[in-house]
Amino acid sequence: MPKKDTKLTEPKETRRPNAPAVVMNIAISHPDKPLWPDAGPASSNNKGKPVTKLELAEYYEAIGEWMMPHIKGRPCSIVRAPDGIGGQRFFQRHAMAGQYSLLNEVRVSGDRKSYLEIDRVQALAAVAQLGGLELHPWNCAPGKPDVPGRFVFDLDPSPGLDFDDCVAAVRELKERLEELGLAPFAKTTGGKGLHVVTPFKANGLGWKEAKAIAREICARMAADSPGKYLVNMSKEKRRGKIFLDYLRNDRMATAVAPLSPRARDGATVSMPLAWAQVKKGLDPRTFTVRSAPGLIAKSKPWDGYDRAERPLSAAVKKLTA
Repeated sequence: MPKKDTKLTEPKETRRPNAPAVVMNIAISHPDKPLWPDAGPASSNNKGKPVTKLELAEYYEAIGEWMMPHIKGRPCSIVRAPDGIGGQRFFQRHAMAGQYSLLNEVRVSGDRKSYLEIDRVQALAAVAQLGGLELHPWNCAPGKPDVPGRFVFDLDPSPGLDFDDCVAAVRELKERLEELGLAPFAKTTGGKGLHVVTPFKANGLGWKEAKAIAREICARMAADSPGKYLVNMSKEKRRGKIFLDYLRNDRMATAVAPLSPRARDGATVSMPLAWAQVKKGLDPRTFTVRSAPGLIAKSKPWDGYDRAERPLSAAVKKLTA
């Protein structure tokens, strides 16, 4: 992991307010600008202190090596909030003139404009300098925008449901995916739901087929427990149920990256979890820009993800048997 240039960045405890700061050789302007008014459960050292732009850059530096395999080689949209979560937000998909050269550009079929790609850790500091609070990559195979590479299932509970209900649903989906021969991984969304992610080898299957498979998996789960789950987006029908959202499994659809911050109160992040952590009492609010680096450093969530691709064609055979 690149080291900070200590010659250019003064120590936190002595740096003058809004004095220049450098992270991974990227100058961070207005480093003390508050981006989040708080970071949820806080230690005595930072209780009540807003999360600053410099902290965001340092967060990306701390978790960048872990995050990179999950976003590298994929078009990636950025939610920018240059004045913090209380200000105006921009959902940026395409490259812009005058942007950092660290941010790569990629052409995809069907669009004349180049899409953004983040392919090196240092580029995350440039994202922080731009006020990039969230990262939303495609779910394609790395370097192959036209080829699906993973499923992301978003389990979204309706208001009033306990988070433990979502935990139980995720564990049921895990079992279903494992029965199909797929290897599932869980993460918080940084909001009120959970994601299940499973990488695969497309074996010639395209986005249309992949989306249909994802829908079928969710539809069967909903059909078996219609009082708990549904695949219909209707808010009226979702009352008291968990929406099994398969819609992120389309060519240009995105899902928030693991360890990406969220532009939400509390500075929460989308935290990758070991399955042992996915149990009653799980509180997604505890995973924040301030807490996640320490947690990820001493744990091994998603261990084996790099070896977890399974042939999608084999799963289809089991699904249709």
